[in-house]
Amino acid sequence: MTKLTIKQKEEFFFILKREEAKLEQIFKSIKLKDSKFSETFKFMKSYYDDMKFFMKKNEHVKAFELQNYVWGILDSLAINKAIEVPKELQKHFKAEF
Repeated sequence: MTKLTIKQKEEFFFILKREEAKLEQIFKSIKLKDSKFSETFKFMKSYYDDMKFFMKKNEHVKAFELQNYVWGILDSLAINKAIEVPKELQKHFKAEF
């Protein structure tokens, strides 16, 4: 098993915290526009809540995995025009608005 260097650990935690802050802003602001995606939206919110839970428990790898799930679902919903995202937060998405 490869051990992470101090620099790699610092980078991991920097990214983890940065993305957590972005997601917090996004989840305060997004709205579902298309009800046919309500189940997907519900699961995404559940993954986000689980991510916060694992962050509090200092289970950072699990939190990181969930962050990636959430971002993937967010982008999918945005591509399908299923969510409303404030203009100032759209820069965090791969989707075009």
